Amino acid sequence: MSRLFTILLLSLAAALVHAEPTHESLLSLRVDEARVRGEWQVPLRDLDAALELDSNHDGTIAWPEIEHRRKDIEESLDANLRILADGVDPGVRFEKLTFGTRQNEPFVLSEFSAIASKPIASLDVDYTLLFEQRPGHRASLKVIWEGVGSQQAEITAPGGATIFSRAAVTRTGFPELLKSGVWHIWIGYDHVLFLLVLLIPAVLRRTPRGREGATDFSGPFLRVIVIVSAFTVAHSITLSCAALGWIVLPSRLVESAIAASVLIAALVNLLPRTAGASGVWIAFGFGLLHGFGFANVLSEAGAAGEPVLRTLIGFNLGVELGQLAIVAVFLPVAYLLRWTRFYRTGVLYGGSSAAAACAMFWLWQRAL
Repeated sequence: MSRLFTILLLSLAAALVHAEPTHESLLSLRVDEARVRGEWQVPLRDLDAALELDSNHDGTIAWPEIEHRRKDIEESLDANLRILADGVDPGVRFEKLTFGTRQNEPFVLSEFSAIASKPIASLDVDYTLLFEQRPGHRASLKVIWEGVGSQQAEITAPGGATIFSRAAVTRTGFPELLKSGVWHIWIGYDHVLFLLVLLIPAVLRRTPRGREGATDFSGPFLRVIVIVSAFTVAHSITLSCAALGWIVLPSRLVESAIAASVLIAALVNLLPRTAGASGVWIAFGFGLLHGFGFANVLSEAGAAGEPVLRTLIGFNLGVELGQLAIVAVFLPVAYLLRWTRFYRTGVLYGGSSAAAACAMFWLWQRAL
């Protein structure tokens, strides 16, 4: 059993450290009646092939090298994107250009808008950016029809306009929303690690002699319910607020804060008297931040633009089912091992230290 725990930890660490970055452009168009709002993320490494943005030729591109090139960048974007609303050019107007990183790779985010003369039924999108300079360049296009749903397309070569139609949108089924919520908690390594770190002390109790294993299963079971409930309530609040547009936080800030939450929770486990449900307030406080993280991936559920309440319920229930599955596997095993040296030293101290190391790596990576 101890060997299995070690293999799982090493596999998780390897997956996190060696994850391959994505270098595709992401173009999102949100259609609300007659108005189109666009967000366009373009990797600077690819854009450099066309505009020579790396002025000091050091192999990296920083904001000071591109802040005075806004006109050149926007002209290049405008020349390689044609949008027609029901066959008519609505007149795209670029409004904002920002610098950021995605998977440790720098990119520019351009925001633009266009207004048609009547409610839009279809969009023709002709995307040609960088295909000549970067034959391997890819573009992910998404059109979000407010209150209806979304459509997606992958562009790997210039091939004429891609047509998106409001009438052709297929609504995501409730089972698919559930499955998407389960999947996103399972692949959210930082969320899973935060939850596991909080659960490690749940099978232990404080005594005059220090930390010892719980004497019966009911105690750890109730503690886990309290911890998971606190985490669930907290992230459900902020997930709803973010999905409804009431609170919007930069994704970079949210992801950095989530990494910091894992680090703090892991360090708290190293304190001599941390046991039982002592992490409940950490679960609730940082759970509020994790809710914003879930909101950042909610659009990946394929339900962007659909009725918000239905999407929230389905996705959030899926997240909870995914959490319960993790707890159902972890708790019985932890309870059986609670008196062993492996658990009280290897898992509590070694596992928490490994989690802290992962969190510090994430924090360094995301704060760059």
